[in-house]
Amino acid sequence: MRTICTRLNKCYSELFSVTASGLAALYVCNCNGLRQRDVAQAIEAGATRPKDIFASNQCAPQCAKCVCEMRQMIQDTQAAFAVAAE
Repeated sequence: MRTICTRLNKCYSELFSVTASGLAALYVCNCNGLRQRDVAQAIEAGATRPKDIFASNQCAPQCAKCVCEMRQMIQDTQAAFAVAAE
């Protein structure tokens, strides 16, 4: 399950399937066609802001609905690295 929040502060949960790589094969950014694996690769390459993720994928934000999910993925990755560094 993942939680989706709209701009009107309405949230809902939805099921998603996980691929063999462990990442769901879902789009994070529909405007630019960025999937979770694309965002994860950008974060692993050093992206620390959504702006960096767009730059590494040679695109620009359109509607910005994906920015919250990108920030969450960045925070989750940074938290995982912090735990691993301890």
